[in-house]
Amino acid sequence: MKILILGAGQVGSTLAKYLSKDDDNDITIIDKDETNLLDLQRHLDIKTVCGFAAYPNILEEADIKNMDMVIAVTRSDEGNMLACQMAHTLYQVDKKIARVRTAEYLHRKELFSNDAIPIDFIITPEELVTDYIKRVVEEPGAEQVFEFENGLVQLVETKAYAGTPIVGRPIKELNQHLPNIDMRIVSLYRNGQAISAYGDTVIKDGDRVYFVTKKESVSRVLKEFRRLDKAYKNIIIAGGGHIGLNLAKHLEKNHHVRIIEKSKERVKELADELEDVLVLRGNASNEELLLEEGIESTDLFLALTDSDEINVIVSILAKRLGAYKTISLVKRNVYEDLAEQSEDVDMVISPDQITTSGILAHIRKGDTMMVHSLRQGKSEAIEVIVHGDSNHSDVVGKSIEQIKLPDGVVVASIVRNHQVIMGCGKLVIEEGDHVLLVLTDVSKIHAVEELFEGYFD
Repeated sequence: MKILILGAGQVGSTLAKYLSKDDDNDITIIDKDETNLLDLQRHLDIKTVCGFAAYPNILEEADIKNMDMVIAVTRSDEGNMLACQMAHTLYQVDKKIARVRTAEYLHRKELFSNDAIPIDFIITPEELVTDYIKRVVEEPGAEQVFEFENGLVQLVETKAYAGTPIVGRPIKELNQHLPNIDMRIVSLYRNGQAISAYGDTVIKDGDRVYFVTKKESVSRVLKEFRRLDKAYKNIIIAGGGHIGLNLAKHLEKNHHVRIIEKSKERVKELADELEDVLVLRGNASNEELLLEEGIESTDLFLALTDSDEINVIVSILAKRLGAYKTISLVKRNVYEDLAEQSEDVDMVISPDQITTSGILAHIRKGDTMMVHSLRQGKSEAIEVIVHGDSNHSDVVGKSIEQIKLPDGVVVASIVRNHQVIMGCGKLVIEEGDHVLLVLTDVSKIHAVEELFEGYFD
C-alpha cells in the first residue's frame, strides 16, 4: 500500500516506524522541519519531502497522485483538513485520515463528508487517551485494558505475582478456580519474550499475562494473578490540559479528584468547567504541595502534563511520598524506557501507540472493527467480521483446529449474536462472526489476511 503521512511529529514518526516494518507498505512523509525528516531517514527505509504539507506542489512532489491513502497528522487542524480536501478534489485519493483536535470543528459533524470536507476517519488523540485511562481506572490491577465489540469483550494485560492462586501452577487449573467464568489466556511474556500459553504452561512470578473475558468478569480473573487492588477513590491529576480536564469530568461524581495546574488562566478555566473537583494552582513537583494535599493517602496519581520529563519525575516523587499507584503519560521512547525501568512508575501510557491503534483499524484490509497495537508495536490484537460462505472462504464452516493459523496467531474469542464464545479447537467459525485475533508477531498480519481472503478485499 502506498501511504502518504503529513507531519513528522511524534504521531507521524510513530506511524512511519510502525508501518515501515511491513515490506508491502511504501511510505512517504512530508514535514517542514528537515531535522525531523533526517532523523527518520537514518533509521527507516522511507521517502521524505521537506515542505508545507498543505501546498499542492509539495503534495505532488510526494507523488500524491499515486497514493492509496493520506494520513494528515500535522500540528494544524486546518492544514490537515485542507490537505484531505485537496487529496480528494485534486488527486482522487481513495482514503483520507486526519487528526482534528479542535472541539469547535468536532461538534459540527456535518462538516466531514464528501460534500464538505472529505475525511474518511477523524482521529482525536486526546479523546482516545482519555477513554484508555478511564478503562484502567475502572479496573484496578490491570496494566492495560483494550475493548472490542463495543466493550462486550476486553483484552487485559496484568502482571502475575507470587503468592496468588495461579502463580506456580499450570494454566489449565484456571478452569477449576473460575468454573463459571469464560476467559482465555492468549499470550504470555517472560523477561520480554513471548512464550506459548498452553494448558501445561506454568505461570511464573513476574509474567506479563494477556487474557480475554467479558467486561464484568475482569476483576474476578485479576484475583488469580495478583492481590486485587482496592478501587481508586482519592485521585490527583497533574496537568489540566484536555486529557486532565475530560478525565476529571468523568471521575468527579464518584471519586475525590484534585487537579494541579501551574497556569493561572487555565486554573480559572478548569474551575469554571468542573463542579466537584478541587483545582490547585502550583507545580506538581513541589514536595510541600503534595504533602499538604495528602499524597500519602492518594490511591492514584496521574501525571498528564505536556512534558515527558515532568511526568516521569513527578510520578517518581509522588510514589516515594506515599501514593499507592502512579501513571505517567509519556510520548518519547527514551522516557518511556526510563519510566518502565523505575519501580516508582507503575504504569506508562503512550499516546502515540494509542493513536496508532486508532488509525490501524482503517489501514488493515477487510471489515476490521478494531485494532490495538501491543508491546510497542511488536504485537497486535485485531477484531474482524467474517464474510463469505463455506464455498468461498478458508475459515467459514471450519473449526479453529482445522484452520492453519500462522505460528503466534491465536483466535482469542468470537462474538456471535451478541454472545461471547471463547476460542477453542472445536469452535466452528460462521459467517457474520466477530473474531478477535491476537498476533504475538505483527509481521504475520499478511498471512492472516491471506488465510481469511474470503472476506478480505
